[in-house]
Amino acid sequence: MARASGGGTILGGTYQKGNWTPTVSDEEATAVMRRAVEMCPQLTGGKGIEALSVIAKRVGLRPLRQKGLRLEKERIGADWVVHNYGHAGWGYQASYGCSYAVTAIVEGILGRSKL
Repeated sequence: MARASGGGTILGGTYQKGNWTPTVSDEEATAVMRRAVEMCPQLTGGKGIEALSVIAKRVGLRPLRQKGLRLEKERIGADWVVHNYGHAGWGYQASYGCSYAVTAIVEGILGRSKL
């Protein structure tokens, strides 16, 4: 399968509550690849997971906060702390929006609020 420079497809991931193992499980990786190829045979031109060209396997630990995302300011002594955590598996997707919210919070703390 030829691919353009910088191109490719990212396959993954899984949700495993309580699993903090920092290494890739070959069984889980194979299961992810199998499901991806079953859902989209075009990934390998119908040749199965053996035709996938795997560049790397990675583990990403993304904590989930039971009460949901925490995005707020808190005064601790004389200092302000801006909390932005608990995104779980959607952290990357939410990063742009949350960064704008954090910027607005910090600008408010500094007295530069545009609101």
